[in-house]
Amino acid sequence: MKTASIALVAAALTLGATAQAADVKVTLTQLTPAGGVGIAPLWVGFHNGSFDTFDAGYAASLGVERAAEDGSAAQLSSIFAVTASGGIQGTLPGPPAFPGAVRSLTLNGLDLAGANRYFSYAAMVVVSNDFFIGNDNATQFDLSSLAHGGKISLLVGGAGHVWDAGTEVNDFRYSLANGAFGLGGGQTAANQGTDEHGVVHLVTGNPYTSFASQDLVPAGYQWGALDFSNQGAFARVDIEVSAVPEPSSATLLLAGLGFAGFIAHRRSR
Repeated sequence: MKTASIALVAAALTLGATAQAADVKVTLTQLTPAGGVGIAPLWVGFHNGSFDTFDAGYAASLGVERAAEDGSAAQLSSIFAVTASGGIQGTLPGPPAFPGAVRSLTLNGLDLAGANRYFSYAAMVVVSNDFFIGNDNATQFDLSSLAHGGKISLLVGGAGHVWDAGTEVNDFRYSLANGAFGLGGGQTAANQGTDEHGVVHLVTGNPYTSFASQDLVPAGYQWGALDFSNQGAFARVDIEVSAVPEPSSATLLLAGLGFAGFIAHRRSR
């Protein structure tokens, strides 16, 4: 019986020490004006701070390159899966988000006090060769205060907050999604642009003026909405957390008693 008592205490302690799980809903609301840039499906990752998506001034990873050039987070997702221990990730479903669009994704069972405390994101800006939005500081967004529920909102993109991956020359004859804006040129398949072999850096000025010098602009095309050099955020990202109810003390005690009874039964045989 002594063994059963020890087992009871151990079981209760183990169950009581279980991390608080949380369900997290991520919603992106596109804020650019009509005719403004789009945002490829947003990739999000929740990790312990050890996963760094990219660093300004250094070459982009293959994951960031594919996300920034082609709008696909598949490679970035693969890298996260093997390097972020205990990490949880996802990509908001649907096509690229253009002005007024809303996209959302719910992820379950996150440990916001531990393995999933920090939030990272990345997505291509369209139209572009390799512009993207994302955070270069792995621990910039600490969600531990939301472990028991709550909501925060982040503004992403806009002037001074758009990155150039430095992986593809900014030649708008080969930029993705030109057709969505009624512009000439574009790509017929992924990764068709010229390699740049540069580093990640912030986009400055109006990057779209080079369309005009390449005869890609229809007559009467209005640049105001597409030029984000003096605009606000591209989107708002809402992170809403619902804590998963913890088992009650009675439930924990019953579970412990059941475990102890099982041990006692085994010893009596």
